[in-house]
Amino acid sequence: MKSTYFTQLTKTLLMITVGILLSANVWAQDQKSLTGLEEEVKKALNCSFITTDGVPDNEAYQVLDFILRDSKAFTFNLPYLRKIVISNTVKGEYTENSGHFIGITIPNTRDEKFLDYCLRHEIGHVIDHAKNARESKEWTAIRKHVDSKSISTYAGTNDQELFAEMVAYRTAKEYGKSLRPLPNDIEKMIDQYLYN
Repeated sequence: MKSTYFTQLTKTLLMITVGILLSANVWAQDQKSLTGLEEEVKKALNCSFITTDGVPDNEAYQVLDFILRDSKAFTFNLPYLRKIVISNTVKGEYTENSGHFIGITIPNTRDEKFLDYCLRHEIGHVIDHAKNARESKEWTAIRKHVDSKSISTYAGTNDQELFAEMVAYRTAKEYGKSLRPLPNDIEKMIDQYLYN
C-alpha cells in the first residue's frame, strides 16, 4: 500500500517538474523569439526600430505577432515609418494613439479588431504628415465632396482625422464587401500613397 502511494507521489512530482521545465523552456523560447519577431515586423513595415514602452515581453510579442499577421493583408510602401511604440494599456499607463512622421503608438491590447483599426488609422497619420497629403491639389479637389459621415463619426472631427480614417477604411479587410468602396478619385488618391 505504501509502495503504491510513494510510486504515485513520485509520478506526480515528476509530472510537476516536467511541466515546470517545459513552461520555462517555452518562456525562454518566447524571449528569444521576440527579437526575431521584431525583426520581421521591421521588415514588413519598413521600420528602422521598434520600442516597447514598459510592456512585458509576452504582451509585446502578442501585439507584434498581430501586427505582422495584419500587415500581410495589405502592402504598405512606408520608408518614412521609423518606429512602433507599444503603450501599456493593461496597467493604465495609456499613451494616446498617435501617428506622426517618425512613428506610431499602438495600444497593448488583446482586442485584435481594435488593434487592426489603430494600426491602419495611425499609419494614415504617418502618410499624411510625411507626404503632406492634405496640402496636395488632389486633396483640395476631393475634400469638397467627401462625406465624412459615410466613413466614420470620428472622420468628422477634422481634416487630419478624416485622412487617417480614409486610409483605415480603404485598407480594412471588409472594404469592397460589407464596406462599400470609396468614390474612384478618393480611392485613387489613397492608393497612390499606400501602394506606389
